[in-house]
Parts: sequence; structure tokens; C-alpha cells
Amino acid sequence: MFVSVFLHSLLLTAPPATQLNTSTNQEKAQNTYKELLELHVLNGRIDYKALAKRSRKKLDRYLAYVASAELPDDRNLRLGFLVDAYNALVLKAVLHHNRPRSVLDIKGFFDTETHRVAGQKVTLDELEKKVLNPYAKDVRTHFVLVCGAVGCPILESQPFFGSNMNTRMETATRRYLASPFGARVYPGQVTLSKIFDWYRKDFGGAPDILKFVRSHLSESVRVRLGSRPKMDFMDYNWTLNQL
Repeated sequence: MFVSVFLHSLLLTAPPATQLNTSTNQEKAQNTYKELLELHVLNGRIDYKALAKRSRKKLDRYLAYVASAELPDDRNLRLGFLVDAYNALVLKAVLHHNRPRSVLDIKGFFDTETHRVAGQKVTLDELEKKVLNPYAKDVRTHFVLVCGAVGCPILESQPFFGSNMNTRMETATRRYLASPFGARVYPGQVTLSKIFDWYRKDFGGAPDILKFVRSHLSESVRVRLGSRPKMDFMDYNWTLNQL
């Protein structure tokens, strides 16, 4: 009698088999992606040669999950999922094109080649500009997407999914602006990454760009800027971000 009641209770409280399978697949996929990042990313640069040789199948398994997964309802999880998907797709595209000198050498790399994410075919540009950014409504997403170039924000060796996205995006933004690829600050002048020029509308125009940048610099650097700094943009380094 006791065994019968226990089993009945277990059936009532256990999640459906499909939910269990989805959860298990998600965990396996995320662990796979985490392993390959830890193996092949060092200080933001990627060992593409070793990735191709040792972890190509891991990357393919992770992206097979991304292709058919359902987008999480939770905002934090969805942002992490989409950022990881974008960055992993860039890795795959770089390998597919045999590690070009620059991703710009590949015609259509961002705006023509399609990939499957959560059941939908999208280009990298569409994933960023029509899926992630309109959902996030947060300009800091520009500092966690890694386009395969030295001038990009760095690729971190840990996935974003499951972490606190507000903290991760804030850290990534401050790190990028502290780097020579993000901002170069001189007395009364700042030279910024072309990201701020390309996505000027996202940031709200020149005054808002300066306000955003100032709020993400260290206090000592802010003092150097002065009250009305001149602003210009540096050339973007599109060299492949490889070790």
C-alpha cells in the first residue's frame, strides 16, 4: 500500500517526460559549449586551429541544440541564450571559411549566410538587429556580441546563459571601454570604437554617446575627459581574433 501511494505521488509531482528531456538536452548542450570555450579561448582570443581539430563536433552539437531549442520565457535566460548563439555561430562560420584573415573577406558573412536559431533561419545581422536588440532594449548588448575581429569586445571563456546578464553586460562594457579598442581618452578628447558610430541611433546621438561612455569609465579617466570633450571614431581592426 505504501509503495503504491508513493509511486502515485511521484507521478503527480514529476515534470512531464518531454520537459525532463528538454532540460537534460539543454544542460548537456550548455556544458558542451562551456567546455569548448574553456579549452580554446584565452584572454579573449580563440585558438581556431585547435577548435577545428579537437572540438568541431562539440560546437556542432551545441549549435544543433540552438537550432531547435525553444526561446526561454525568462528575460535573463533568453538574453544569455541569444548572445551565446550569436557568438557560437560566428565561431562556426569562421571555421567553415577556413579561418580567413578577416571575416570581411567573406562576402555575406553577416548579412547573407543564414543559420538556424530556435527554429528560425536568420543571418547574423538579423539575429543581432531584429531578434536580440529589439528584445533586449539595452545598448550594452553591443559589448557582449563578438564578431570575430580583434576590434570586437573579447569573447569570454564562460557562456552567458544562466548567468546574471545585467552584471555580465556591465562588466563587458566597462572592460571594452577600458581597452584601446573601445576608447582612447586624451585631455578634452575621446576617440571611440566605430561601434558607437555604426549604432549611433541606438545610443541616442552624440550627447548621449558621451554620457554613456562617461558613465562607464573610471573616475580618473572621466576627469581627463573634461566637461565638453571632442569625440571622434577610430578605424576598426577587422583582423581575425585568433591566438
